[in-house]
Amino acid sequence: MPRHIAHDSDDEEPLDDKTAALQLRSKRTERQKKQRVKRDRKRDAIISLTKLPTELIIESLTYLQPGDVLNFSHTNRRFRSLVDANSNVIGNAIIQQRYTLLAQCLVLPKLLTEIDASARPLLVDERRQEFLGIHRKPYQHLQPPDQHFVCTCLSCILAWNNLCVALDFAHWQTHLDTGEPLPMIPRGTTPEWNRELVRRNAQVVRTALQNPLWHARILEMHLDSTIQAIRRQSKNKGNKRKHVEMTDEDAARGTDAFLSKPGPLSLEFPYHRDNYHLLEAYLPNRYWKKSEERWIYGTAVHHERDLAYVLRGVLPAGSKPLGTVA
Repeated sequence: MPRHIAHDSDDEEPLDDKTAALQLRSKRTERQKKQRVKRDRKRDAIISLTKLPTELIIESLTYLQPGDVLNFSHTNRRFRSLVDANSNVIGNAIIQQRYTLLAQCLVLPKLLTEIDASARPLLVDERRQEFLGIHRKPYQHLQPPDQHFVCTCLSCILAWNNLCVALDFAHWQTHLDTGEPLPMIPRGTTPEWNRELVRRNAQVVRTALQNPLWHARILEMHLDSTIQAIRRQSKNKGNKRKHVEMTDEDAARGTDAFLSKPGPLSLEFPYHRDNYHLLEAYLPNRYWKKSEERWIYGTAVHHERDLAYVLRGVLPAGSKPLGTVA
């Protein structure tokens, strides 16, 4: 009997399991499938961008405005590293294409590390810093340069001040456009909001001294401010002074080429924010040479000359030259 049972079990065929998962079909699953496909397409597009050769990405960035390049660098870590590593190339290329005139007006002061080591002690000398007080006066709208970071020859101090003012002027454009009064700061007070603003502007300038992309960003902001101010003053019937000639096409190009046209001089430094109300195109460091019908740049940049004065120990009459024993 047991043998018969075993014999029957050997003759049985194995079971063929044909069960399968039921295919779900519903509006919800179809909708989820479409959303998944859409997400995959977006992901594929991003991946294709990151696979572009670095040289091609850098070349493309040079045709953007500086603010767009900085926004691009926030996309992901790779793009941030790419922009940081090539900021000199990108920044210089953008300046050459867009801001050749402004770059000659808003020049960069020299870093102290760029100065010959023998001259640095003279530049940071306390007696000389006291003598420079008239040029380093605590303006409400800008922070004086750090003498241990920036060259403090007269030309470099003026260059630092112009860059800080350009950023401050840009900050108040909305107030100037809408007619909202600029906040008044009582004499002798330093409100926190103003300290933070001038500190932030100074930090941007410090960054621009070592990064051409940020120098280009300052020039971009000042060009935008200049365009807004020209439009604002052209509508100001009370301002009878000669205006800068600018068309809508000029403004739309995103370059400073239109500023090469003849126009009013703008050499007076806006020592107070009240000066912003009638400020149209603050373009220091140039003058119009009528005989040649062109602008001459570099009229106030005499770094080498001013540094030579420092080396010779030039001080006010009656003072002993720097480096002498009292």
